[in-house]
Amino acid sequence: MLPTVDRSWPVRLAALLLLLFANKSLIAQTLEIPAENATSLGSNPSVEFHQSPEFNTEPDFYREYPLVTEQPRSKERISSMTMAERAPFRFGASFTPEQSVRDSTSTLSVFGISSQIGFPIRTYSDGILLSLTGLKYTQLSTDAVLPVSGTPIPDELWDLRNGVFVSRERSDGLKYGGLFNFGSASDQPFASVDELTLKTFGFVDVPANGNDSWLFSVFYSPTSQIRFPIPGIAYAWRPNDQLEAQIGLPASLTYVPNESFSFRARYTPITDVLVEARQSLARDWNLFARYQIINETYFLADRENQEDRFFQFEQQLAAGLSRQLFSGFSLDLGSAYIFDRQFFQGDQFDLSSDDRIQIDPGVAYFLQLIWNR
Repeated sequence: MLPTVDRSWPVRLAALLLLLFANKSLIAQTLEIPAENATSLGSNPSVEFHQSPEFNTEPDFYREYPLVTEQPRSKERISSMTMAERAPFRFGASFTPEQSVRDSTSTLSVFGISSQIGFPIRTYSDGILLSLTGLKYTQLSTDAVLPVSGTPIPDELWDLRNGVFVSRERSDGLKYGGLFNFGSASDQPFASVDELTLKTFGFVDVPANGNDSWLFSVFYSPTSQIRFPIPGIAYAWRPNDQLEAQIGLPASLTYVPNESFSFRARYTPITDVLVEARQSLARDWNLFARYQIINETYFLADRENQEDRFFQFEQQLAAGLSRQLFSGFSLDLGSAYIFDRQFFQGDQFDLSSDDRIQIDPGVAYFLQLIWNR
């Protein structure tokens, strides 16, 4: 018997958007951040507002980075590429219609929402201390089971996190800071200590020749693809106001040749890949296109082996439009072709696992609402 597809997601989405717009003044009062502190965070490509640049980050197709709609000065163009990453508030939603599970009579449809909010605990003359809260909810409509363990694909997955981020800068230009994030990623969040997770990240940005710098970092999370602390070292090369290359790990490239076009790419082990281009169409409109690999990791509450993790993996080709709204709000709307989508469980990340199901390619639809003062 095929599962019943949940069709109530548009109602829930409309209600959430209505609530967000009704409370936009409250958000604005809560998240007032001094401009000089926001600028200092944006000047370093390895320091993002809501999320550090980490190994095997868990991106999703509504985690978008639109260009600023007011044309930036040349020195601000590259940092504008990560404006949404520093936004104090983001809300996203996505829907993937029913697709067939390979070698099975089952089907799968997915509805997801996510929200992140940050506000300053304390500001310094040389930095800032932030409180960060994130929520991600995924509803999976299917009766599929993993072929070896017989584990049913969960109806719901939650990722709830809360933490702090600090960034400081010395008089000689050296920047340093870190992130500590604690929460639960599971089908039954906080059911026991075995479903708890944390994320820690530390960095030092050492000035080099001209505008260049050396970036040193270390990252650890039990839900990452690599389950031990991962050091990072990269050289940030900034020859001019249009180009920035981070050579090493994590690796990235940002190119903004003019005020209307931008390109960026990034890679962090093992499978975090993003390639994106954006073109300004008018003052308040931008067109974007990108390729992205996405991986998400959870601890299922009823797993027999406590070392096992539940993985969701997919690749995406996405395109859409970004529209500036009012009072600092902007909205992204788009669709994505999803392929190589699979779910599996094991004590390590293994795309060739025997205990996995694969989903036929299909189209997903997404939106993201961003508030950026």
